[in-house]
Amino acid sequence: MPLDGTADDVETDFEILETIGGHIDGLVQERLATGDPMKTLRRWLLGHRTPPEEDDAMVCLVAMAVDLELFTPSMSGKTQVDRYLAARRPDSPREREAFDALARVQFRLVRVVGRENPDRVLLIDLATQESLVLLDSRISPIAAGAATAMRLCPLRSGRHVLISPLFEIDEAALAQAMTFARPGRSLGHGHRCAAALYRNVARRGFMPMATYPGAVRLDALLDDLQSAPRLSEVELLALRWVMPADGPETDHELIGDVRRAASTDHLIDACGCFGQMARSATPDLRDAFERIAEIQMATLVERAQAGVGDWDDALDRAAAAISAHIAQGDMQAEARNLFDRLRARGPFAASARASQIGLAAAAELDRVIQRIQALRAKTVDRGCTEDEAMAAAAKVAELLDRHDLTLDEISVRQSACEGAAIDTGRRRRAPVDSCNRPVADFCDCRVWSEHTGRGALRYIFFGLRADVAAARLLHDLIEVAFETESAAFRNTEIYLTLRGGDRRVAINSFQIGLANGVRAKLAALKSARRAARPKTTGFDLVAAKQSVVDDEVARLGLAFTTKTSHSRRMVHGEAYEAGKAAGALFEPETALGR
Repeated sequence: MPLDGTADDVETDFEILETIGGHIDGLVQERLATGDPMKTLRRWLLGHRTPPEEDDAMVCLVAMAVDLELFTPSMSGKTQVDRYLAARRPDSPREREAFDALARVQFRLVRVVGRENPDRVLLIDLATQESLVLLDSRISPIAAGAATAMRLCPLRSGRHVLISPLFEIDEAALAQAMTFARPGRSLGHGHRCAAALYRNVARRGFMPMATYPGAVRLDALLDDLQSAPRLSEVELLALRWVMPADGPETDHELIGDVRRAASTDHLIDACGCFGQMARSATPDLRDAFERIAEIQMATLVERAQAGVGDWDDALDRAAAAISAHIAQGDMQAEARNLFDRLRARGPFAASARASQIGLAAAAELDRVIQRIQALRAKTVDRGCTEDEAMAAAAKVAELLDRHDLTLDEISVRQSACEGAAIDTGRRRRAPVDSCNRPVADFCDCRVWSEHTGRGALRYIFFGLRADVAAARLLHDLIEVAFETESAAFRNTEIYLTLRGGDRRVAINSFQIGLANGVRAKLAALKSARRAARPKTTGFDLVAAKQSVVDDEVARLGLAFTTKTSHSRRMVHGEAYEAGKAAGALFEPETALGR
């Protein structure tokens, strides 16, 4: 029944409405900043229709997406608004009533009965048949009989205030929404009903509620939108997939971009977008999302099999995330069905080329790797000095050159690549790290750095099996040599005459000099190897190996960035010269039984 009230009572309710609106506006800005509502809106529209050009329609759709963000309960049953209210204490009776109203908010399917006066609109709840009074000055009398959905906050006066977008729905949409209602019972938060209804409105078209001219203010929200919603990287790839005139099968650049974009999050997004596509959506677009998911899944598996990065459990993490999204109602079950179907197509072989190498060549490769590992057992396990490390490097060079001469270019191109990850356990670079690139060049492979999930620094050597084994050996030898020589330096007069921070500077300076010496020796060994190789085969094999590694890097979708460091360090001159002198005394020709 309509409620009577004095002008002061109505004015007080409007002030409470403004207080509620202020808190909701703050929450809306926070959610818009995350980009999650825009992602929800993109999924509603992608494959069904383009974003509407009308400002009021666009604003309303964004407001629907934000409404879902604010009032969809988490696994704990709490909504964003619940957590917001729990973290704050009202500082006035008026704000306390605003908080109470927000805490009792309900999503209702209603029909407009008509206007009672310029400030109040009569409604009827279509689920409970309850009569409601809405405090609103916008809705026009000609809206009588219109059906809609409203999120209403009840005030102590018995009136309600609206905090959701204002729109009208047709009878077909109303009938579908009513399937979520139980006769005589309220919808509560009604997040499932709201999600289905809002998606239906977005795809079928926005119907504005009849209002007085100029009643709807759009400026504030339009400033946040600025333009139509931006598509995610996966969605952009899907649109590129369906647009080329020559067909995606011939677009190697596009497939390369899909591989380079391969990640657990993008795989999840591709499956989620596929699940959101209704049966009536464009088949080409559904096929595009499926193909993108397939390529990304294969790329992640191939990276794991090649020993590159943290991809060993990528599919398990993706499967768990997709299941969680489905359980929360954020994804359709078709997303998991696609994921399982693609995973069942395996095994995804990282490379079948290893089996194509002849048995004799494979046996020779195994012997080379075993001898490299034996060298490591003789040096790393018992500790070694720099001259022993460099002597091992010379021995490794001999083994690698001998192996290269046993293979022809075709065998090299059929060889498989793999990666070796070396975790430093450090977050910052150390002087010894500057030796990694010369080691990779010496062993004809590639190296790059990355950070683990915990922020620790890791290096990846990548190339043919024997080359990577050799690079891993030399890296370990140099690490042990740095420990051995640094320990010896701590017993020198230079170090013992210093105190406190000066000692740390001296050790760092010594290691910088030591690294320069190691790099110079590796460069000299590399030059000697090039001079000793027969020009008719050696350089051909080096070029062939480099081509194989480059092709494998491209196939795995690996992309790199170069970072230049300009940091300044204090250097102790005598310590640096001591390290440099130690490097100059290397005698790689003398060790390990030669």
